[in-house]
Amino acid sequence: MSAALRALSPRRKQQGAVLVVGLVVLLVLTLLSLSSIRSTSLEERMTNNTQDLQIAFQLAEAALREGEELLQQPVVPVFNNATGLYKYDPPDTDNPQIPYVPLWKRSSTQWINSTVMQTAAPPPLDRAHGQYLIEQLAVTDAASPGESLAADSATEVRTFVIYRITARGWGATGRDNPEPMVLLQSTFRR
Repeated sequence: MSAALRALSPRRKQQGAVLVVGLVVLLVLTLLSLSSIRSTSLEERMTNNTQDLQIAFQLAEAALREGEELLQQPVVPVFNNATGLYKYDPPDTDNPQIPYVPLWKRSSTQWINSTVMQTAAPPPLDRAHGQYLIEQLAVTDAASPGESLAADSATEVRTFVIYRITARGWGATGRDNPEPMVLLQSTFRR
C-alpha cells in the first residue's frame, strides 16, 4: 500500500499546481478586463466633454451673431447700463488700488438671453443656453477722404460708434454647471 500511495502522491501535487496557475490566469484576465472597462469609460467621458464644449462654442457664437444683428438694425436701442446694453465703464484711474473688473465678470451684469435655443430642443440639448451683452465703447469722428466727387468739397467727417459684444454659451450640461462655458467677444463699428 505504501507503493500505491507513493504513486498517487506526485499527481496530487500536480493537481494543486494547476489550480494555483488557473487562479493566477483568472486574476490576470480580471485585471485586464477592469483596465479595459476603465479605459473605455474614460474615453467616453472625454468624448462627452468634447461634444459639450462644441455645443457651448456654437451657442456662444450664435449669441454673438444675434448681438451683431441687434446693432445692424436701423435704430439702435438705448444703452441704459441695464438689460444687457451698457456704456463702457473704464478703470478708475484716480484709485489704481481698486482692481478693475470687466463688465462680463461682474455678478451684477444683466445679460440678454439668446433666442437660438428657445424652441423645444430634445434632451440633453434643452439645457444648453447662450447669452450676450453689448458695450458702447467709444464715439469717434473720422474723416473720409475721397468719397466726394466734387473737386471743391471739403473732406467729410463721419461719426462712428464702436461696440464690444460679449457672448457666452453653455453646453448640454446646462447653465447651472459652470464648465464648460465658452466666452467670445467681437468688436463692431457702426
